[in-house]
Amino acid sequence: MGLIGLSEIEAVRRFSALRVLVVGDSMLDSYYLGTATRLSPEGPVPVVKSRGREHQPGGAANTAANARALGAKTTLLSVVGDDHEGELLRQRLIEYGVDVSHMMEDPSRPTTIKLRILADGHFVARFDEEDCSDLSGETERRFVDLFRMLFLQHDVVIISDYMKGVVTPAFVAALSAANRDHHQLVVVDSKDLTRHRFRNISVITPNHLEAQKACLLPGELPRDTISLSSLEALGRHLLEQIGTRWAIITAGAEGALLFERDQPSIQVRARKVRNADAVGAGDTFTAALALAVASGADIRVSARVAVEASGVAVAKQMTAAVEQQELLQRLSLCGGVQPQGCLTDRLDEYRSQGRRLVFTNGTFDGLHSGHIAFLQEAKRLGDILIVGVNSDESLRRRRGQSALTSEDERLAVVAALEWVDHAVLFEEDTPSALIREIRPHLHVKGGDYLDVDLPEAEAVREVGGQVVILPLLEKRSSRLLRGKVAKTVL
Repeated sequence: MGLIGLSEIEAVRRFSALRVLVVGDSMLDSYYLGTATRLSPEGPVPVVKSRGREHQPGGAANTAANARALGAKTTLLSVVGDDHEGELLRQRLIEYGVDVSHMMEDPSRPTTIKLRILADGHFVARFDEEDCSDLSGETERRFVDLFRMLFLQHDVVIISDYMKGVVTPAFVAALSAANRDHHQLVVVDSKDLTRHRFRNISVITPNHLEAQKACLLPGELPRDTISLSSLEALGRHLLEQIGTRWAIITAGAEGALLFERDQPSIQVRARKVRNADAVGAGDTFTAALALAVASGADIRVSARVAVEASGVAVAKQMTAAVEQQELLQRLSLCGGVQPQGCLTDRLDEYRSQGRRLVFTNGTFDGLHSGHIAFLQEAKRLGDILIVGVNSDESLRRRRGQSALTSEDERLAVVAALEWVDHAVLFEEDTPSALIREIRPHLHVKGGDYLDVDLPEAEAVREVGGQVVILPLLEKRSSRLLRGKVAKTVL
């Protein structure tokens, strides 16, 4: 079990000290983007006029890119073809900072490619090029030898099995043997848990279709929708069948269901995401879960971290990696160090009640009467006051020196004020991302700003809000602020 009391945010901040080995099937996710204005005279299909191309790591390569973007030192052990696509994939991974020195080339097989054609943001077709036969001969021997060499050099091992031939019976046997005595943390994400007899592993992360496939009788087909009671039966069966310590079944917008021996199951709910694009989100989930457990977090905390990380991923278009600061930002809005609980779960409720949301931000490094007067007046402008507090790292970047008071203390003091409904931490230099998430009616600043002086003003306009400038009184009684007129910048 993880360290008692380690929060989601504390766990994520430890990611940078971790070393992760990702093993499995890498692929190149290519996107051809364009606009469709007419049907082809050659057949009933749209003519897509090209606007560009995007190439992203996919499969195990996407898991590795996510692990690195989340902060961990990441090594990828995989096999690609001796071709242009393999070189393109290698270069994209280098850009992410992934160690690709153990990516093998096999001239006898092509690099796996998933080419998606999008017209005006909508999928038109997907073209796959792949060889799913198992590695064999010298390639397989070298691959297994490399794995044995790398196995104990890392804090966690992730197996990303897309059934493209890299995860072979010989490799699975080597994995089970290597971990029989060492008890290394091993997380397995496999498209088919019945294909190999995984043993001596820590966590499996199937989605609900993969879990059904592993438990169904021959001839049965997985169902697109499934009840929680059915998922409960599947999870318990998987724990016994595979012998893993934990099983986590992901269920898309419903979040995930966590199973542990001799413990009740726990549902980790996901927050709603507009225009969700789920491509690659499972890789993000697995990477974040593995890193959280390796950081020392409790499995329940780790599952919440993974669900929130995949929530960031599905909000992005196409296959994408989630940055550590993006995840910290999202966690600061829900649980973690925020005392009042999950803010974003309550925003829609506030709006449905017609309540006016007011947002402001600051460092609050040495809270004084001027701050208090300002926050009192800000609260009078609406119904719900939300305060963003700069993190320690954000302050170091801006000032070139550390804050006098730690972020946890600054956040706690602001949150304790009776006029403040929610206090949240943000990692960026400006609160623009936070404003886009909260969508306040008013953004309140203190001092002699003009709209053009505020770097976050554009974000306020994007969400349909207004900037309000209040006089800022340094270290003076709140009584002196009464009667002052706020200046609204439209």
